[in-house]
Parts: sequence; structure tokens; C-alpha cells
Amino acid sequence: MTTPAFRKIFVLACIGFAACGPSIDSASKKDIDQRIAALGHTGQSFPAASALVPKPLATGQWTQHLMMNEKGEPSLVTHKIVGEDGGAFWFEVANENYYGKTVSKILVFPGDRMNPGTMEIRAVKLKDKSGKVSEVDGPSLQLMRSLWQGSINMLAVSWQGLPQESMPVIAGTFNGCFKARTDASWGVWRSLSTTWMHPMVPISGLVKSAGVDRPTSMELVGFGETGATSEIP
Repeated sequence: MTTPAFRKIFVLACIGFAACGPSIDSASKKDIDQRIAALGHTGQSFPAASALVPKPLATGQWTQHLMMNEKGEPSLVTHKIVGEDGGAFWFEVANENYYGKTVSKILVFPGDRMNPGTMEIRAVKLKDKSGKVSEVDGPSLQLMRSLWQGSINMLAVSWQGLPQESMPVIAGTFNGCFKARTDASWGVWRSLSTTWMHPMVPISGLVKSAGVDRPTSMELVGFGETGATSEIP
């Protein structure tokens, strides 16, 4: 059984990786290694999930995941909702890894969260590792819509019928997570993963993922209902 919950997170993270270039930046590597070394289990425990969909979207929500790629290189991936415009939400994802930091900002109309066909990407802004901001429009926006349409389907999550099990991660122990096999893809890239999701986690509900066909993973290290701010004007 597949669910789109993981798709948006992993796809946008991979877009960030693609933009980073092949050379490791020593300052970025030192910063990432120090921040990851300082992480520790919070000791918090969250009750078993009961809701079958993630909590409602709201400006200020954020999550941060520790991601490991198949080379064993870590990154910190932060997802935020940083604004609302005419019923659409500005989703922002910052990818910080050994190669630098990239940020993507996407205006998404969520439509009916149970029906991905009602969702729409309305605008895209990108910030590269040098800090340069560009706005995607015209034919390029149409192309981005086709590439990212699958990624926004994470908003149409339904966990009906999925098995539940507890999962300890850095952010705490989440009891009764919904467990699913996911099939994430972007262009020719594809990955099978097992994911654990919990409605206490905003935006996507993702607590943890573990690659099935390749040694990749994502683990929740922090989240909040308020406080998210944009890094792109």
C-alpha cells in the first residue's frame, strides 16, 4: 500500500540535493556535523494516533528531519508553512547539507485534502546556495508543476486501514504511528520506503522513513505549530 505523505518531503529534498553541486563545502560540513552531534532524544512521549488525517494546515507550522542519503551523507531538511494567499499556502523547504543550503518556496492551493486532483501549484521561488533568489514563471512554471504535482499530493493523506506501531525518534516516541510502504518518484528517480506517520506532526505527519531498495532514511528531530518564518522574500 502506498501513501503520498513521504513523497513531497523526499522529492523537495532531492531537488535541493540536485542544486547543490558535487563539491563538499568544508564550512557547511563542519556546521552540519556539529548540529547533528548535538541532537539527542527529547524524552517526550506522544499518545497513540487516533485521527486518520494530519492536522489542519496553518501558517507557522514547521518540521525538521535528519535525512541520510545513500552515500551516508546527512542533511537537515526543514519544512515550513510561511504564509497564506487567497486560500493557498506558501510551503517552504530548506535543505542544509555538506554542499550548502538551498531553499524552495511553493504556493500551493490545497483544495480538498482527500482529493489530490483539486490541488494546484500557483507559484515557485528558489534560493540557491549562494543566496540568489529566482522566481519561476511562464513555461518554466508549467514544467515545475508537472515535476512537483506528485509532491504536493502529501496533503491528501488518508491513513484509513493502515497498521499502527510505536516509533522512537530524536523528537520523541510516537505511539501508534500509521505504517505504510511508499513509492516515491520524481522524473526517472524512484525509491521504495517504509514510513511511519502520526497526526501530532504538522504538515505531512512524517515521523520516520527507511529505504527499502536503497540505504536512505529520514527521522523527525523537531516540530512546532508556530514560529515558522520565510527565508525568501
